[in-house]
Amino acid sequence: MMRILRIAILVFFVITTGVFAYTVIERRLTVDYIPPTISADEDVIMVSIASTEEDLLKGMRAVDNIDGDVTNTLMVVSKSKFIAKGTQMVNYAAFDKNKNVRTATREVVYIDYVSPRLHLKSPLRYAAGTTGIDYLKNMTAEDCLDGNITQQIKINLGNVTTISNLATLQQINVQVTNSGGDTSSLELSISMEDYLLFSQQAPALREYIAYVPCGGVIDLDSYVIGIWAAGNVKSFADAKLGPENVSVNSNGLDCNTPGLYHVVYSLTGNAGEELGTADLIVIVEA
Repeated sequence: MMRILRIAILVFFVITTGVFAYTVIERRLTVDYIPPTISADEDVIMVSIASTEEDLLKGMRAVDNIDGDVTNTLMVVSKSKFIAKGTQMVNYAAFDKNKNVRTATREVVYIDYVSPRLHLKSPLRYAAGTTGIDYLKNMTAEDCLDGNITQQIKINLGNVTTISNLATLQQINVQVTNSGGDTSSLELSISMEDYLLFSQQAPALREYIAYVPCGGVIDLDSYVIGIWAAGNVKSFADAKLGPENVSVNSNGLDCNTPGLYHVVYSLTGNAGEELGTADLIVIVEA
Protein backbone atom coordinates (compact mmCIF):
# COMPACT_ATOMS: atom_id res chain seq x y z
CA MET A 1 0.00 0.00 0.00
CA MET A 2 2.80 2.43 0.90
CA ARG A 3 4.55 1.55 -2.34
CA ILE A 4 1.46 2.42 -4.37
CA LEU A 5 1.11 5.72 -2.50
CA ARG A 6 4.71 6.62 -3.20
CA ILE A 7 4.27 5.82 -6.89
CA ALA A 8 1.13 7.97 -7.01
CA ILE A 9 2.92 10.89 -5.38
CA LEU A 10 5.83 10.53 -7.79
CA VAL A 11 3.48 10.43 -10.79
CA PHE A 12 1.64 13.51 -9.48
CA PHE A 13 4.96 15.35 -9.03
CA VAL A 14 6.07 14.44 -12.55
CA ILE A 15 2.77 15.55 -14.07
CA THR A 16 2.75 18.80 -12.07
CA THR A 17 6.33 19.56 -13.09
CA GLY A 18 5.51 18.85 -16.71
CA VAL A 19 2.45 21.09 -16.67
CA PHE A 20 4.45 23.89 -15.05
CA ALA A 21 7.27 23.53 -17.56
CA TYR A 22 4.82 23.49 -20.45
CA THR A 23 3.12 26.65 -19.13
CA VAL A 24 6.44 28.48 -18.76
CA ILE A 25 7.60 27.45 -22.22
CA GLU A 26 4.26 28.37 -23.80
CA ARG A 27 4.32 31.79 -22.14
CA ARG A 28 7.85 32.43 -23.29
CA LEU A 29 6.88 31.50 -26.81
CA THR A 30 3.64 33.49 -26.93
CA VAL A 31 4.25 36.58 -24.72
CA ASP A 32 6.02 39.53 -26.42
CA TYR A 33 9.14 40.70 -24.58
CA ILE A 34 10.75 42.57 -27.47
CA PRO A 35 10.47 46.39 -27.46
CA PRO A 36 10.01 48.44 -30.63
CA THR A 37 12.97 49.54 -32.73
CA ILE A 38 13.50 53.32 -32.99
CA SER A 39 15.16 54.91 -36.01
CA ALA A 40 15.82 58.50 -37.09
CA ASP A 41 16.43 60.12 -40.47
CA GLU A 42 19.12 62.30 -38.86
CA ASP A 43 21.31 61.89 -35.79
CA VAL A 44 21.41 65.68 -35.34
CA ILE A 45 18.51 68.07 -35.95
CA MET A 46 18.42 71.88 -36.07
CA VAL A 47 15.38 73.56 -34.52
CA SER A 48 14.22 76.91 -33.18
CA ILE A 49 13.94 77.61 -29.46
CA ALA A 50 10.20 77.88 -30.14
CA SER A 51 10.08 74.27 -31.32
CA THR A 52 7.34 71.94 -30.11
CA GLU A 53 7.55 68.26 -29.19
CA GLU A 54 6.21 67.53 -32.66
CA ASP A 55 9.20 69.37 -34.14
CA LEU A 56 11.60 67.37 -31.98
CA LEU A 57 10.00 64.11 -33.19
CA LYS A 58 10.34 64.88 -36.90
CA GLY A 59 12.16 62.20 -38.87
CA MET A 60 11.77 59.54 -36.17
CA ARG A 61 10.01 56.17 -36.52
CA ALA A 62 9.25 53.26 -34.21
CA VAL A 63 8.45 49.73 -35.44
CA ASP A 64 7.48 46.72 -33.30
CA ASN A 65 8.02 43.08 -34.23
CA ILE A 66 4.35 42.29 -33.50
CA ASP A 67 2.40 45.56 -33.53
CA GLY A 68 4.11 46.99 -36.59
CA ASP A 69 4.35 50.77 -36.87
CA VAL A 70 4.09 52.33 -33.38
CA THR A 71 5.53 55.73 -34.31
CA ASN A 72 2.47 57.33 -32.72
CA THR A 73 3.76 56.20 -29.30
CA LEU A 74 7.04 58.10 -29.66
CA MET A 75 7.53 60.85 -27.09
CA VAL A 76 10.20 63.14 -25.67
CA VAL A 77 10.98 61.97 -22.14
CA SER A 78 13.87 64.23 -21.10
CA LYS A 79 16.58 66.63 -22.20
CA SER A 80 20.19 66.75 -21.04
CA LYS A 81 22.17 69.73 -19.88
CA PHE A 82 23.84 71.55 -22.75
CA ILE A 83 26.80 69.64 -24.16
CA ALA A 84 27.71 72.84 -26.04
CA LYS A 85 26.04 76.23 -26.13
CA GLY A 86 22.54 75.69 -27.51
CA THR A 87 23.03 71.93 -28.01
CA GLN A 88 21.28 69.22 -26.00
CA MET A 89 20.82 65.48 -26.12
CA VAL A 90 17.10 64.70 -26.27
CA ASN A 91 15.87 61.35 -24.99
CA TYR A 92 12.92 59.61 -26.66
CA ALA A 93 10.83 56.54 -25.86
CA ALA A 94 8.37 54.31 -27.74
CA PHE A 95 6.32 51.35 -26.53
CA ASP A 96 4.19 48.50 -27.86
CA LYS A 97 0.85 47.07 -26.69
CA ASN A 98 2.62 44.83 -24.18
CA LYS A 99 4.25 47.89 -22.63
CA ASN A 100 7.73 46.97 -23.81
CA VAL A 101 9.69 50.24 -23.96
CA ARG A 102 12.66 51.25 -26.08
CA THR A 103 14.60 54.51 -25.62
CA ALA A 104 16.79 56.47 -28.03
CA THR A 105 18.81 59.67 -27.99
CA ARG A 106 19.78 62.25 -30.57
CA GLU A 107 21.44 65.65 -30.65
CA VAL A 108 19.31 68.79 -30.96
CA VAL A 109 20.82 72.16 -31.89
CA TYR A 110 18.80 75.34 -31.21
CA ILE A 111 19.77 77.61 -34.09
CA ASP A 112 18.53 80.84 -32.46
CA TYR A 113 19.65 80.15 -28.89
CA VAL A 114 21.15 82.96 -26.79
CA SER A 115 22.50 82.74 -23.25
CA PRO A 116 20.45 84.06 -20.30
CA ARG A 117 20.21 87.85 -20.17
CA LEU A 118 20.42 90.10 -17.12
CA HIS A 119 18.49 93.37 -16.97
CA LEU A 120 19.00 96.37 -14.70
CA LYS A 121 16.37 99.13 -14.46
CA SER A 122 18.17 101.48 -12.11
CA PRO A 123 21.81 102.48 -11.51
CA LEU A 124 23.57 100.68 -8.67
CA ARG A 125 24.04 103.88 -6.67
CA TYR A 126 23.13 104.25 -2.99
CA ALA A 127 23.57 106.83 -0.26
CA ALA A 128 26.47 106.02 2.07
CA GLY A 129 25.25 104.48 5.30
CA THR A 130 22.22 102.85 3.70
CA THR A 131 21.58 99.44 5.27
CA GLY A 132 19.59 96.41 4.17
CA ILE A 133 20.17 97.09 0.48
CA ASP A 134 18.47 94.64 -1.88
CA TYR A 135 20.86 94.60 -4.83
CA LEU A 136 18.38 92.51 -6.82
CA LYS A 137 15.47 94.91 -6.41
CA ASN A 138 15.87 96.40 -9.88
CA MET A 139 17.53 93.40 -11.51
CA THR A 140 15.80 90.66 -13.52
CA ALA A 141 16.87 87.77 -15.73
CA GLU A 142 15.23 86.18 -18.74
CA ASP A 143 16.04 83.10 -20.76
CA CYS A 144 14.93 82.17 -24.26
CA LEU A 145 14.08 78.63 -23.11
CA ASP A 146 12.95 79.08 -19.49
CA GLY A 147 11.42 82.56 -19.57
CA ASN A 148 11.73 84.58 -16.36
CA ILE A 149 14.59 83.16 -14.26
CA THR A 150 15.05 86.12 -11.91
CA GLN A 151 14.83 83.75 -8.94
CA GLN A 152 17.99 82.01 -10.21
CA ILE A 153 20.18 85.13 -9.88
CA LYS A 154 23.08 84.80 -7.45
CA ILE A 155 25.39 87.55 -6.21
CA ASN A 156 28.92 87.20 -4.84
CA LEU A 157 30.54 90.19 -3.16
CA GLY A 158 34.04 91.22 -4.17
CA ASN A 159 36.50 93.92 -3.17
CA VAL A 160 35.63 97.35 -1.78
CA THR A 161 37.58 100.29 -3.20
CA THR A 162 37.60 103.89 -2.01
CA ILE A 163 37.67 106.15 -5.06
CA SER A 164 37.30 109.51 -3.29
CA ASN A 165 36.10 111.01 -0.04
CA LEU A 166 32.63 111.00 -1.62
CA ALA A 167 32.29 107.38 -2.79
CA THR A 168 33.38 103.76 -2.38
CA LEU A 169 32.83 100.95 -4.85
CA GLN A 170 31.66 97.46 -3.89
CA GLN A 171 32.44 94.94 -6.61
CA ILE A 172 29.85 92.23 -7.16
CA ASN A 173 29.66 89.22 -9.45
CA VAL A 174 26.15 88.49 -10.72
CA GLN A 175 25.36 85.06 -12.16
CA VAL A 176 22.27 83.35 -13.53
CA THR A 177 21.95 79.78 -14.85
CA ASN A 178 19.19 78.27 -16.96
CA SER A 179 17.85 74.71 -16.97
CA GLY A 180 20.37 73.75 -19.65
CA GLY A 181 23.26 74.64 -17.36
CA ASP A 182 24.29 77.74 -19.34
CA THR A 183 25.52 80.52 -17.03
CA SER A 184 25.73 84.25 -17.75
CA SER A 185 27.74 86.43 -15.41
CA LEU A 186 28.63 90.10 -15.06
CA GLU A 187 31.07 92.03 -12.91
CA LEU A 188 29.28 95.14 -11.61
CA SER A 189 30.07 97.92 -9.16
CA ILE A 190 27.86 99.19 -6.34
CA SER A 191 28.57 102.88 -5.67
CA MET A 192 28.07 104.02 -2.06
CA GLU A 193 28.02 107.81 -2.21
CA ASP A 194 28.05 110.87 -0.02
CA TYR A 195 24.60 112.46 -0.22
CA LEU A 196 25.97 115.44 -2.18
CA LEU A 197 27.17 113.09 -4.96
CA PHE A 198 24.12 110.84 -4.63
CA SER A 199 21.75 113.76 -5.18
CA GLN A 200 23.65 115.13 -8.18
CA GLN A 201 21.69 115.03 -11.43
CA ALA A 202 22.66 112.46 -14.05
CA PRO A 203 21.08 110.98 -17.19
CA ALA A 204 18.35 108.43 -16.46
CA LEU A 205 18.30 105.38 -18.73
CA ARG A 206 15.46 102.97 -19.43
CA GLU A 207 17.92 100.09 -19.10
CA TYR A 208 21.48 99.88 -17.78
CA ILE A 209 22.40 96.63 -19.54
CA ALA A 210 21.78 96.20 -23.27
CA TYR A 211 22.25 93.25 -25.62
CA VAL A 212 23.02 93.43 -29.33
CA PRO A 213 23.49 90.48 -31.70
CA CYS A 214 26.81 90.54 -33.50
CA GLY A 215 26.37 92.60 -36.65
CA GLY A 216 23.27 94.30 -35.24
CA VAL A 217 22.68 97.95 -34.40
CA ILE A 218 21.76 99.83 -31.25
CA ASP A 219 20.17 103.27 -30.91
CA LEU A 220 22.11 104.66 -27.95
CA ASP A 221 20.09 107.89 -27.79
CA SER A 222 16.86 105.94 -27.28
CA TYR A 223 18.06 104.75 -23.87
CA VAL A 224 17.87 108.23 -22.34
CA ILE A 225 14.50 108.83 -20.64
CA GLY A 226 15.10 111.77 -18.31
CA ILE A 227 17.06 112.85 -15.26
CA TRP A 228 18.12 110.67 -12.30
CA ALA A 229 18.96 112.11 -8.86
CA ALA A 230 18.93 110.63 -5.33
CA GLY A 231 17.25 107.46 -6.54
CA ASN A 232 14.40 109.22 -8.34
CA VAL A 233 13.70 109.82 -12.03
CA LYS A 234 12.03 112.93 -13.43
CA SER A 235 11.37 114.23 -16.91
CA PHE A 236 13.63 116.68 -18.73
CA ALA A 237 10.87 119.28 -18.50
CA ASP A 238 10.66 118.96 -14.71
CA ALA A 239 14.43 119.27 -14.51
CA LYS A 240 14.39 122.29 -16.86
CA LEU A 241 16.82 120.44 -19.11
CA GLY A 242 16.57 118.67 -22.47
CA PRO A 243 18.02 115.67 -24.34
CA GLU A 244 20.50 118.08 -25.87
CA ASN A 245 22.11 118.35 -22.43
CA VAL A 246 23.16 114.69 -22.69
CA SER A 247 26.21 113.60 -24.66
CA VAL A 248 27.18 109.99 -25.43
CA ASN A 249 30.65 108.49 -25.46
CA SER A 250 30.43 105.05 -27.08
CA ASN A 251 33.98 104.19 -25.94
CA GLY A 252 34.83 102.19 -29.05
CA LEU A 253 31.62 100.17 -29.13
CA ASP A 254 31.87 97.77 -32.10
CA CYS A 255 28.67 95.85 -32.82
CA ASN A 256 30.60 93.61 -35.20
CA THR A 257 32.90 92.29 -32.46
CA PRO A 258 31.46 90.23 -29.59
CA GLY A 259 32.34 91.49 -26.14
CA LEU A 260 31.35 93.80 -23.30
CA TYR A 261 31.46 97.58 -23.77
CA HIS A 262 30.82 100.56 -21.48
CA VAL A 263 28.94 103.49 -23.01
CA VAL A 264 29.02 106.67 -20.90
CA TYR A 265 26.23 109.27 -20.92
CA SER A 266 27.24 112.69 -19.57
CA LEU A 267 24.91 115.48 -18.43
CA THR A 268 25.75 119.17 -18.56
CA GLY A 269 23.74 122.05 -17.13
CA ASN A 270 22.29 124.88 -19.16
CA ALA A 271 25.36 126.96 -18.37
CA GLY A 272 27.65 124.20 -19.64
CA GLU A 273 28.66 122.95 -16.22
CA GLU A 274 29.38 119.23 -15.86
CA LEU A 275 26.85 117.31 -13.80
CA GLY A 276 26.59 113.52 -13.49
CA THR A 277 27.13 110.49 -15.72
CA ALA A 278 25.42 107.18 -16.36
CA ASP A 279 26.99 103.94 -17.58
CA LEU A 280 25.29 101.59 -20.06
CA ILE A 281 26.80 98.12 -20.33
CA VAL A 282 26.43 96.89 -23.91
CA ILE A 283 26.99 93.19 -24.55
CA VAL A 284 27.55 92.24 -28.19
CA GLU A 285 26.56 88.59 -28.43
CA ALA A 286 28.50 86.12 -30.56
